[in-house]
Amino acid sequence: MLESETGRGAPQDVGTCLADLREVNQGLLIAGLREQEFAAAILAGIDDAVLVVDRAGKIVRVNAAYARLAGGADGLLAPEDDQGRPLLPDRTPRVRAARGERFSMEFVLTASDGSRRWFEARGQPLGDYGAGSAVVVIRDITMSSRHRRLQDDFIALAAHELRTPLTAIQGSLELLGRWSQGAADSRVPRTIDTALHQTRRLKMLVNDLTDVGRLQSGHPVLSLAAVDLVALTAEAVEIAKGLAEQHPITLDAPAEPLPVRGDANRLEQVLLNLLTNALKYTPPTTGIEVRLRRADGGGVLTVHDAGPGIAADMLPHLFERFYQVARIDRGSQGGMGLGLYIAHQLIEAHGGKIGVASAPGEGTTFTVWLPAAA
Repeated sequence: MLESETGRGAPQDVGTCLADLREVNQGLLIAGLREQEFAAAILAGIDDAVLVVDRAGKIVRVNAAYARLAGGADGLLAPEDDQGRPLLPDRTPRVRAARGERFSMEFVLTASDGSRRWFEARGQPLGDYGAGSAVVVIRDITMSSRHRRLQDDFIALAAHELRTPLTAIQGSLELLGRWSQGAADSRVPRTIDTALHQTRRLKMLVNDLTDVGRLQSGHPVLSLAAVDLVALTAEAVEIAKGLAEQHPITLDAPAEPLPVRGDANRLEQVLLNLLTNALKYTPPTTGIEVRLRRADGGGVLTVHDAGPGIAADMLPHLFERFYQVARIDRGSQGGMGLGLYIAHQLIEAHGGKIGVASAPGEGTTFTVWLPAAA
């Protein structure tokens, strides 16, 4: 009797479970369709072109703005650099997104009528929610890009026009300095030295302006060779000590040479930019520590100052052009905000890396890694 009741009850329980499961699946399907409709409505309302790709680089989804830009939902863009040269296949936004990179880049598209427009692409992996997919948002920046190119042209022209008279002034001051040796009035050579120091500083600023144009175009001039990073760092530290006034600078470096692959003049420029930046934001009598060591198959250099530190929201902007950290007590520290930008671009051009760590009240540490010489 009990067995027959159990036999009659089991099918009834299974049927109930299947009905409940169908209701759940139907509810999930409806919710999924509504979510897709919601996402489609959002994409349709975005003026920027949106592209979603999978790990293989296959187009998964686009919005109407992308379809108009690429000539169809399945269309592929043909991005170029600012010189009109096609980007390498592995450097295009679609392929970089497929690799899972987080990136921001600019490129040019040439229309069938020969007109050119500038675009900015930002890539972001979708993570677990997108099953390995990534999204690229492409924005037309033609107007702002034209403004920036005009700015760059003006900077290049100004740098060119300033360099000639500054060279003449520096030569004259150096000649006066030699003539003033043994002068009865000791203020004369000191005054000439001060003027010469400021002239050299102006030339460094002008060189920075020139470098910005070259770096922005992606064509830094490098003469790569094996460079002893120990000797180069020691020389840069000695130069910085002449500018340090009351700031002590210490160097902790290996006794033996540390060869890296680089351009000696450019690397010295990077080191001086980092050191002068530390001097600028460090209170008088506060020390600056420079450390050099072998690590990660190359040379690692750190420049640490015990200054006021930098807030977390400012750190991502430190290597941008014309960016300066302003302090409430002292405001901007002069300069043009180009030193760290140039340092970042030059280190990347060497195949190296540069980073920064800081917090308010804990000072700032810049770290540079350079590949070892073959």
